[in-house]
Amino acid sequence: MSVVSSSDLRSRLAAFVDRHQVPLACAVSVCLLLALHYGYAIREVLYDAAYYWDRARPDVFGQVKSHRGYFFPAMLMPLHLIADSLDVDPLRVLKLALALAYGITLPILLPAVFVSAFGGKVSFWRRLIPVVLLMQLFPGLLLYPLSDLPALLMLLAGLSCVMVAVRADRDKRRFLGLMFLGGLLITAAYNTRTIYLFGLLGMLALLSLRQGFVRQLRFPRLLALAAFSAGALVLSLPQLVLNKRTQGVSSLAVIAQVGDYGLFASQMAWGITLQRYETTAPGTALVPGVYYLDPAGEEIFNSQISLRNPFLLRDYLGIVLRHPLDFLALYTRHAINGLDLRDGIVYARKLSPLRDRTAVFNFCVLALACWVLFAVHRRYPRRAGYRPAAPGWHYALVILLLPVLAIVPGAIETRFFAPVHLLAYCVIAFHFDAKSLGTCLRKDALTLAVTTSLVGSIFFGVTQSTMASQEYAWPPLYQFGPPK
Repeated sequence: MSVVSSSDLRSRLAAFVDRHQVPLACAVSVCLLLALHYGYAIREVLYDAAYYWDRARPDVFGQVKSHRGYFFPAMLMPLHLIADSLDVDPLRVLKLALALAYGITLPILLPAVFVSAFGGKVSFWRRLIPVVLLMQLFPGLLLYPLSDLPALLMLLAGLSCVMVAVRADRDKRRFLGLMFLGGLLITAAYNTRTIYLFGLLGMLALLSLRQGFVRQLRFPRLLALAAFSAGALVLSLPQLVLNKRTQGVSSLAVIAQVGDYGLFASQMAWGITLQRYETTAPGTALVPGVYYLDPAGEEIFNSQISLRNPFLLRDYLGIVLRHPLDFLALYTRHAINGLDLRDGIVYARKLSPLRDRTAVFNFCVLALACWVLFAVHRRYPRRAGYRPAAPGWHYALVILLLPVLAIVPGAIETRFFAPVHLLAYCVIAFHFDAKSLGTCLRKDALTLAVTTSLVGSIFFGVTQSTMASQEYAWPPLYQFGPPK
């Protein structure tokens, strides 16, 4: 009888895990997310999450005037039907569905899209790293039916379809199908979270230009644009019907209004006076947020409110042109505060006592991602198995970052920067190599130490000053526009 050595057993186990890494990673991810739900024990869905969850009820869906798209509530509606048919608590069905959806999607979609666009290496453990980091830093996005993560995943899936279509070789039917699906998914991302309109417009612009992205196409550019636009149109037609029924407006777009002004314009105006805000409900607060004011921005707002209406984009741009350096500093503070993560769990009843520790851990994660990118850029030797980046990787990066860049002038919440954070997690997961990073740290230790210390000092200098301007009520005067 042969005896299997421990080293042989480990090698067989490693080979088994590698062969079945996708189902195993999904199973582990689902278990981790179920444990996350069990640990937080959410008993109610509040505010934005409650809005989506309530609009997904079959008796309400499509019947109420809404400033948000139909697609995300439509995705949630089957959960209400399942809960009603089984006569169980809908919240239990929601928790199970979220754990299954994210537990299966994240370990499959993230490595597929990231590695195909930006290169890297995939394994069982690497598939789990973005999931674990999201659980640690953005648990609220996984626990509640919020639109942030679904919209981002749909954008990634649509982007992947377009990139695969670009490389399609001689199969016109597959090319058209992928372009159609890409248009449908990226439009679904916009319909789910309206700031992703900039991702949609960016992709349409890339497909319309004669240079750059479309130079890789093996089929006519206009054919790609037509198929992509057809997918976008199909996804938007139900929105047209709902807009006509509930608001009397014939439009394919999401009618995002806050009071008398558009949501995007209002966000821009609010961004003048706010450095950041957090969707929490501490104590007996009447509003679902903690707001951090910007004294310099308030001074600009109060000096201009009698001359211009900052809730109109034309007047807003006029204010920016009158104070260009002030707004450059304002937008820089917005960007830093957007990257400074302190409370990833939304709708908390009290601010976390671990906020500063979370902020330091988040900064270390972002710094590690930058170090890994630096090592990749310097081309330090790595172990075999790393896939190179695709030829059009920089176009994919532009599409992913356009929605973030568009929201920087507005009122900032950290979860709006989820694409940047998720990209950082994927860089660590799929590009990390201990050998190359070790070589990088030895050869460029001084450069990395000085740069990280300098950036860290500026980063925490800005965010700590921001934390000193904490308010528990919406700033006066400009909730729905200037005084009339």
